Amino acid sequence: MYIAMVASECAPAAKVGGLADVVHGLARELQRRGQSVEVFLPMYDCMRYERMSNLNQFWADLWVPFYDGGIHCEVFYGEVDGLPCYFFRPHSKENFFNRRIYYGHNDDTARFAFFSRAVLEFMYKSGRQPDIIHAHDWQT
Repeated sequence: MYIAMVASECAPAAKVGGLADVVHGLARELQRRGQSVEVFLPMYDCMRYERMSNLNQFWADLWVPFYDGGIHCEVFYGEVDGLPCYFFRPHSKENFFNRRIYYGHNDDTARFAFFSRAVLEFMYKSGRQPDIIHAHDWQT
């Protein structure tokens, strides 16, 4: 079974609280039980990049429809503690994930609405067809 974990955090690379631990632990356990698991995360500037391996650009030009226009986005692939992860880096004047902290901005709902839309657009354009999309917490 192919399970897509969409979240705003995953320990140890992006951790604020318990959500990061849950995403990491659940993904690892599903992987251990033979399931195909991929984790989808925003690419924050304040992530612990030293906890990632094999980080490379995977998709250079993802155009994500958003409101009356669209936002250009890059998608990076890397591994976090053996978990395959995709990281989304938008290029927009809003600077969604380059703010030195994860949460607490007036536009958090727009930031994570964009992220959720970007993940779905990426799945569509890359031909991914997960059996389960596990959307973790309000951000997704």
